[in-house]
Amino acid sequence: MTPLSQFAVGLAVTFLFSFGAKPVQKLAKRHMLLHPPSDRLKAQWELLANTNEGGAILGWLERFMFFGALSADASLLIGAWLAFKVASKWQAWSGVIAVPSTIEGLDPIDYLIARRSWGSHLLMTFLVGTAYNVLVALLAIAVGRYWQELHAFFEAICR
Repeated sequence: MTPLSQFAVGLAVTFLFSFGAKPVQKLAKRHMLLHPPSDRLKAQWELLANTNEGGAILGWLERFMFFGALSADASLLIGAWLAFKVASKWQAWSGVIAVPSTIEGLDPIDYLIARRSWGSHLLMTFLVGTAYNVLVALLAIAVGRYWQELHAFFEAICR
């Protein structure tokens, strides 16, 4: 198999497995409940906790970037991207997304539980999404590299 064919097969695998990202994240969040800190803040809390603007687009770009970097033997690009991503998230979470430590009229424990749940939810989607993207790229590289052997293996099984 030519390197171009391997790359094309890897691109196809990356594309196909991209549709699995959302179900994997839903599975990871299945037991993570995001209860509002009070009934009074329910609508605002649901808007805040369930917004994920740009995450899906970033995931698609990241999967193809990881695949391209692995194909070009440029793993340093992946390390640099992950460092940039962590630094960006750190800045966003500590500055822009920071929530007040208390809200007047709310029980501090109820608010702490809600903040902790939301923080865990954000962290889980961040880590699961990134891990999924790396795994898809690795799988795509492996399938592209061993496509002929895999094809022969599955042909033998199906006979």
